[in-house]
Amino acid sequence: PLPACRTAGGCDDFDPGAVFRVLTTHVEPYYTMPWSTSPQTTSAASAFALIDATGGRLLLTNAHAVHHASLVELQRPGEDSKLLARVVCQGPECDLALLEVEPGDAEAFWEGVEPLHLGGALPSLNDRVKVCGYPVGGENASVTEGVVSRVEMQPYRHGLGSLLAIQIDAAINPGNSGGPVWDARRRCVGVAFQSLRDGETENIGYVIPAEVVEHFVAGYRRSGRYAGFGHHGFAWQPLDSRALSEALGASQGGVLVKRVEPTAPAARVLKERDVLTSIGGRA
Repeated sequence: PLPACRTAGGCDDFDPGAVFRVLTTHVEPYYTMPWSTSPQTTSAASAFALIDATGGRLLLTNAHAVHHASLVELQRPGEDSKLLARVVCQGPECDLALLEVEPGDAEAFWEGVEPLHLGGALPSLNDRVKVCGYPVGGENASVTEGVVSRVEMQPYRHGLGSLLAIQIDAAINPGNSGGPVWDARRRCVGVAFQSLRDGETENIGYVIPAEVVEHFVAGYRRSGRYAGFGHHGFAWQPLDSRALSEALGASQGGVLVKRVEPTAPAARVLKERDVLTSIGGRA
């Protein structure tokens, strides 16, 4: 039987059977003495079954959950047994990874599992969302609920850059990493991956949006490996000043192109002092 979810609002609208516990043994490289190895460490995270645009089934988690993994095991809800898995693709920039169950266990693992579908559109501010995973403090799946409070570029702690992220006020604790986030229409709108812990804030969690997940998965399907993310190749500044916006004839706002790298693809379509009001049809 599937375990009950722990949530204040109930979880009768969601079946946690597609969300799994990930148990990883890590061995960090010993860079100063490469002939030796660092002590092993263990961690627990979450993963979930997903159907991509081609109709294929995937197991998705966070890259930091399986970073330098020497052993990855998956545990189905309500079961004590663990199945061996391997990492087939890691995206350090977007903190996403794909797992695969060992061929001999695949049929038994997927039996009765209904993978989730990604919702392509970004959620709006104040939309209610729920997070499912296996955080510390218990063995069963846990569901927390909150609202979308911000959608903007954020630094990804596991990578070196910034990508689009959704900020929510639902609790995201250690172990929640890699769990799905879904909205009131039961669309999977993203993947839980980090929270802000600075000693001054509470309940600020971040979600990798579905469109970042789709880009990561599409790149893997296309090339069989991590395909990365493009670099825009120009420096910009927001048009916060009303005087500057009027001087440039951009009363609707946008961003000002300050510098374009000559070897970047953007050099073919942009020049300094251009004003961008939308990208990909999105302001």
